[in-house]
Amino acid sequence: MLRFLRVRNFALIDQLEIHFEGGFNLISGETGAGKSIIVDALGLLAGSKASGEMVRSGESRAIVEAIFETDLTFELERLGLDSEGSEVIVRREISPDERNRVYINNQPSTVSALRELAPLLLDIHGQHEQQTLLDNASQLALIDAFADSTNLAARVRELFLSAQQVEAILAEITSEHTRKVERLDLLSFQHDEIQRANPKTGETQHVRERLEILANAGKLLEAASRGYEALYESEASVLSLLAQTQRGLRDAAQHDARLQPILEQTEAARISIQDIAYALRDYANQVEADPQELERLQARLAELERLHRKYGPDLFDHLQKVRREMDSIGLTEIKKEELQQKITSLRREYSEAAFSLSEHRRTASSKLESAVERELKSLAMPHARFTIAWTDLKPGRSSGVDRPEFLISPNPGEEPRPLEKIASGGELSRVMLALRTVLAVDRSHKTLVFDEVDAGIGGKAAETVGQKLKELSSRYQVLCVTHLAQIAAFARHQYRIEKLVLDGRSVTRVGGLTGDARVEELARMMSGSRVTDAARKHVKELLKAASG
Repeated sequence: MLRFLRVRNFALIDQLEIHFEGGFNLISGETGAGKSIIVDALGLLAGSKASGEMVRSGESRAIVEAIFETDLTFELERLGLDSEGSEVIVRREISPDERNRVYINNQPSTVSALRELAPLLLDIHGQHEQQTLLDNASQLALIDAFADSTNLAARVRELFLSAQQVEAILAEITSEHTRKVERLDLLSFQHDEIQRANPKTGETQHVRERLEILANAGKLLEAASRGYEALYESEASVLSLLAQTQRGLRDAAQHDARLQPILEQTEAARISIQDIAYALRDYANQVEADPQELERLQARLAELERLHRKYGPDLFDHLQKVRREMDSIGLTEIKKEELQQKITSLRREYSEAAFSLSEHRRTASSKLESAVERELKSLAMPHARFTIAWTDLKPGRSSGVDRPEFLISPNPGEEPRPLEKIASGGELSRVMLALRTVLAVDRSHKTLVFDEVDAGIGGKAAETVGQKLKELSSRYQVLCVTHLAQIAAFARHQYRIEKLVLDGRSVTRVGGLTGDARVEELARMMSGSRVTDAARKHVKELLKAASG
């Protein structure tokens, strides 16, 4: 709901501030006072195109600012803007060089952001406005509400988005899978190469050690043989010398007991040296100079080292990684099949729901056409024909398989044309009023703005328009610009715009009207500059009837 509007240096308006109320708000005033300029200013807040010519002559910038009472926290966060709780503050600044500045809740923003928020704040119906009821998406939403198929439409949208999400996942998996399949030959080669080599745990180190022995077999045999001979085999061996020493100590120990421990140590040394000699003998017997084995091990080591250079120090770990990646390719194939089946199922459900929704929409559209035509007749358009043209679409849209277009033929003999091609702003506003009366099904706190709704009507038709605007104001905040007292009488709040000349320049002033001041304004609207007692009396009767 629009609570406050401030306009500065915009067209003829130097400065204007209006505090609006809920319900039916009406703006009146002499021709040229600036009533429709207020609607143009609101259009800027809805994202309409700005021009440097809108800036009041001699001023550096025009400013239009409004405070709306509504909670759009989710929508603002989606646009990257902070919320002000139950208020949305919108400001737009225009300079003569057509530079624009947009602020939402005092944060710099864009015109495109205004256009996204506008349908939740304002619905402007005037000759030069782009009404939300003119686009196909809004028309579909209204038809769905009239047909009581909003839930089914939501289901169609949900199925469509779900299918899109699964398709995106499948595309990502397929792309990744393609890259993996391209690696499959390489993985298979690596797997087979390592498998053919059949490495054993610790084999590389073991082969290196065996090669070291075989390459030095002669040295090892010579060392072991010499050692055995020196310790045991030769006449002057260590064991022979040690045996002689033992015999001498044994004889001497009979004379001095202190030699007994030394004799025991000597015996222990003899046994140890003898064990060493036997070990060297056995080792020498095992040493073999095998050129063929040496060549085989050299070839094996070369193969293992080549694999290590390619795949790292742990061939078994790399082999496991290769196997896991190869397994994942197989699992991806299974996952792809599952996703494809899910997509097929979602598409089938979507098609069934979309065609069911289409049937609901088209069945309800004929009732909607009749209801709107009845409303138009009461709005002084007795010969108007309202039709809804349907275009069949291929399945694959979140809105279903239909695209509607609201068509109107205001006068006899004219072919129905799209709403936006209606030349008369008054006719267009009345069509919108008729649609809003029939389709006033949402409970939003938006503001409906009507300009030129009184064009070409008067008398009883004008009273009917006023009555319908009053009915709409029970669901929405309504703001209407009119010249007709028969419409104005139904308003709950009335504001008069007047243009004055101060210091040689035109200025605009606005004020709320109540009591006698309102009666005078309505009488002026009815009879012109010469207000009579009869006009005042008639106005009071209008007000009494309108309040009933």
